[in-house]
Amino acid sequence: MRLVQIFEDAGFSARSTNRPAFKEMMKYISDGKVDALVVWHSNRFARNLRDYVVNLYEIERRKVSFHSIEEPEFSGSSGKAMRNLLAVFAEYQSDLTGEQVRSVKGTLKKNKKVYCGFAPLGYKNKDGVLELQKNDMQIVEEVKTLRANGMSMNKIAKRLNAKGLRGNKGGKFHTSTIEKILKNNIYEIQARD
Repeated sequence: MRLVQIFEDAGFSARSTNRPAFKEMMKYISDGKVDALVVWHSNRFARNLRDYVVNLYEIERRKVSFHSIEEPEFSGSSGKAMRNLLAVFAEYQSDLTGEQVRSVKGTLKKNKKVYCGFAPLGYKNKDGVLELQKNDMQIVEEVKTLRANGMSMNKIAKRLNAKGLRGNKGGKFHTSTIEKILKNNIYEIQARD
């Protein structure tokens, strides 16, 4: 067997096939450039059952063999069942990890503890505790009000930037910044306290 290409999606979760190297790998397969696909572990190929089954079917349809370094070789009907069971458990483990992370983050937010690298807009990291910053919280309230009145996130970002306002890291506002503010439930928790 000759190595044709290494596909690595560092920093991307296998929960989704929307990964640059994964897409490139599937193109190699659909273009008939490979006879075999070797993965470190099947959960690095896909961590949700649907993607695993759909893409493995496509690989096998193209007569490309699938091999995992960390798992035994499976063949025949029993092998197919075992591979699918491994995919089920990979998805289960990924879901469980996600639930645990969300639970811990929720508890940290509720207790006003730092739950990520940077404090959200309206807060400052003071020795691991989120400390309210009233001036920045006014920006958050403005964002929520403008959005409730139907303004697009892009227009909100442009409006804040035109006023010379900046985020926690000193950067300009973008649509993604506005979306994060609107989706972050730390502000709901603050409102209830």
